[in-house]
Amino acid sequence: MLASTAREDNEVEKTAAQKVLRAVTETDSGVRVREMGDADLERILELRSIVRWSADPRAFDLLRGVRDARWAVAEAPDGDLAGMVGAVPLGDIGVLCHLAVHDGYRGLGLGVLLSSWAVAYLRSRGAKTLRLYSTRLAEGLYRSLGFEEVTPRTVYRLEEGSWRLRVPDQVDGHRVETLTFGDLPELYGVDHWSYGADRSALLFATLRLHPGRGLVVRDSTGWIKGYLIRSARGRATRIGPFLASTPDVASLLLARALSATGGTPVQVTVPGPARCHSHALLQEFGFEGTEDRMRMELGEKKANPTGLVHYGTTPYLAT
Repeated sequence: MLASTAREDNEVEKTAAQKVLRAVTETDSGVRVREMGDADLERILELRSIVRWSADPRAFDLLRGVRDARWAVAEAPDGDLAGMVGAVPLGDIGVLCHLAVHDGYRGLGLGVLLSSWAVAYLRSRGAKTLRLYSTRLAEGLYRSLGFEEVTPRTVYRLEEGSWRLRVPDQVDGHRVETLTFGDLPELYGVDHWSYGADRSALLFATLRLHPGRGLVVRDSTGWIKGYLIRSARGRATRIGPFLASTPDVASLLLARALSATGGTPVQVTVPGPARCHSHALLQEFGFEGTEDRMRMELGEKKANPTGLVHYGTTPYLAT
């Protein structure tokens, strides 16, 4: 009976979200929100350059490849694209990302309209917790929709040159290997346990875009105790997602990743507060960090995962 009631409540919530999705489509100025189509791709280049995270075309291309991800555009009466937003469902967690509004259309409420479209879509897909990373200027907009601040995230950078900390090749029988597609079933399970939602589609899209750049750590019994994915942007290397069971395992992964960069600049984005192990580890290696965006959430409060520790999140402002 209880299970049936929960399912019925979930279906009612999805139906309500779908009605909102149909309703949040037009402003008084005639600008309407609709789902993005392939014909829009060339015209969003300008929009992607308005905000820094949307300026990276590889980030946009990667997230478009995630299963069930959807994008919306705000279209003016004359056909100009006035804004865009992305919505990436990851099971119980849904991510709102890449919100951008053209300078010439600010003040019309498009930020709220586009965000409401994304919220409605993610809820229609069953997401119980909605998450985003906000600039300081946009926090008021998201608070008006019910989002609450959770924790700032910090971007750590290691400039060109050698890193300070020296790490042995193995620790207590743990070994680092190149991540292969054969590792994915176990890795998906470990990541779900550690993150609290299903990121398998995001991980697959990341590895497809950056083949051969993943690392995995196994203990003496063969179980995965950590993993890391590298990506490149120009001469710089970005690391994430990056999870490990202990600081020693994280050191093994990070040392192997840094040894493959050839001394070029490296960036790691840490999603948690300053007291997390990840901050201390990166500082030991010589990274310097700067807080840049606030993680905000709407909906159910997620309990702290009990699996691997997150030392770095994705560099795509997804999660």
